[in-house]
Amino acid sequence: MNYLLFGIAAIILLMIFALFDARKKKKQILKDLKNSWGKEKTEPINFNKASWYSTYVKEKVFHTLSYQTMADIDFDQLFAKIDRTTSKIGQQFLYNKLAKPTSNLEELEKLKDQADFFTTHQEIREKVQTELIKLNSNESYSVVLLLNDKLVEKPAWFRWLSIDLLILAILLILSIKVSVCLILALLLITFNATYLNYWNKKHLLIFTKSLSQLNILINVSRKLVKEKIPFEADKIKNAIPMFRKFQRRIGILYQDFSQNNQGDLSQVPLYLFEIIKAIFLIEIFTFFKLIKLIENNQNDILNLYQYVGSIDIAIAVASLRESEQICEPQFTEPHKGIEIKGIRHPLIKNCIENEVKLDQKSMLITGSNMSGKSTFLRTVAINSLLAQTIYICFAEFYSAPFFKLHTSIRIDDNLFQGKSYFLEEVDVMSTLIEAVKNPDQNLFILDEVFKGTNTIERIAAAKAILSHLNREQNLTFVATHDIELSNMLAEEYELHHFTETITDNELIFDHKLKEGPLKTKNAIKILEMSHYPKEIIEEALKISKDLSS
Repeated sequence: MNYLLFGIAAIILLMIFALFDARKKKKQILKDLKNSWGKEKTEPINFNKASWYSTYVKEKVFHTLSYQTMADIDFDQLFAKIDRTTSKIGQQFLYNKLAKPTSNLEELEKLKDQADFFTTHQEIREKVQTELIKLNSNESYSVVLLLNDKLVEKPAWFRWLSIDLLILAILLILSIKVSVCLILALLLITFNATYLNYWNKKHLLIFTKSLSQLNILINVSRKLVKEKIPFEADKIKNAIPMFRKFQRRIGILYQDFSQNNQGDLSQVPLYLFEIIKAIFLIEIFTFFKLIKLIENNQNDILNLYQYVGSIDIAIAVASLRESEQICEPQFTEPHKGIEIKGIRHPLIKNCIENEVKLDQKSMLITGSNMSGKSTFLRTVAINSLLAQTIYICFAEFYSAPFFKLHTSIRIDDNLFQGKSYFLEEVDVMSTLIEAVKNPDQNLFILDEVFKGTNTIERIAAAKAILSHLNREQNLTFVATHDIELSNMLAEEYELHHFTETITDNELIFDHKLKEGPLKTKNAIKILEMSHYPKEIIEEALKISKDLSS
């Protein structure tokens, strides 16, 4: 009796301890969420896994950034700056959103309203985040893998498994009187519990993370739909019966879901059940029924994923707005123009702000080395992208039509494919030329067209291409060192430049965009400041003067 009372008391104490520990963890999570609000993440991002949703889920969109553009604007670094999501599901959904700018103003305004809701409803936001954080383990990345068209093929021998079980049942019945049948039954049991069970465990292992995290996603979603938040949840509520079927089957496959932190004796029934599952092939049949259930209901799973992802993005945008000086973009009807005030690069601390105003013309920028031309081009590209994805700009004012963004800023030769720098330029430029054919407005941003070839052909080809890109209502920003292009394109492009001053034998850049063509040069001066031999400097100056005359 005393032992029984002692045992009951110990169990009660353990339960009390577990309750207090859970409350302590919940308080710590809430504290961490409060402290991280409005701040950049410090944890590293697995960009490969963050891109899985964008890679595996095919959807009809207005535009998708090319790999070239993503490299040109330092997409991963930009994403790390923007990402304030709480879950890995939200992180993947945000990555996809940034890579696929939209032309749907209603969609963007809806995101703004949702972000505003979480800004003004702190208690609800933190309650939602405490659910979302349950999906923040690296394993949560794998949920999206369940959205592949075909998850696993049934083996050819699967249709014989019913006969296997029938034979086993007959042998077990006959073994009561015929001993040899018992031996045959044991052999069949051994085959089922070893080879067939091993095959199933090996294939099940591939889906272990995905299925277990989908189970968590379902539970999180069930709690989120009960909250009074501005997100459409009817599809989620209607799919709950299917999710219950899923969870019942997943409970058969993964018995440890609700059995954490229990003693060895409590595991004995589970071990016995594992043996029964292996002998009678329960797990194999359950696995394929579950796979079929998932394949037949992938749209419901996708809706679940998008529901949670959209909630997380809205909170992330609200957090970003809390900490950054940004503006809400204004979108105009299609026309050849753009106006931006106080535009800056989000990845550059204390970045110099600039102004842009174009009407019926594109922009050609000349400038000294290191003056800020490439940074300015990236600044325009990034802010155009952010305007059409999360409805913010790092500027005081932004007004433009919806664009499809195409860039050619950073090009490298490809040694593995045997391509020279110039051939890489040719390939990239051909994709921009092809984009001119689409009926939507394009924003082309280029740095140094065809710098991988000789001067005369470079200037000739650059002029022809830039005139072609500037057709219709397309808008082009291009930076170049070729002053000759300024005269050739003066009717089509507004001329601007960056420049510098030299003080005490030191180059000083103000990184401010100025109207008109460049009047100064600094390449030979930089050589002189770098202590090149005097005879080289003198000869270079003489040749430069002769060529300019």
